[in-house]
Amino acid sequence: MRPQMVGMLLLLLVCAMVSPHPVVGGKKRPRCTEEDKAHVLKECGHYTRHGHPKELPPKHSPCCKAVEGLDLQCIADLLTKDEMRDYDQGAVIDLEKTCY
Repeated sequence: MRPQMVGMLLLLLVCAMVSPHPVVGGKKRPRCTEEDKAHVLKECGHYTRHGHPKELPPKHSPCCKAVEGLDLQCIADLLTKDEMRDYDQGAVIDLEKTCY
């Protein structure tokens, strides 16, 4: 093998080892599961139900702890038609501004 080729292969190997792996490194993806949704509705129901006065949860409340690390747009999209009768999708999404 030519010395230039060996040098390029070594450089590629070093770059591959130093770069963050897409699964391990970089920004962590927000969660969005049915279990997450159920937990948010349990802890934040008071703040997200239709007909309740618009009250904001305190930043250190169980509600804000429940939404930490979640994709609230996705959680709102998971609401079933029955849940949408009880809960305001916009209020669920707005928890992000209130709690973060």
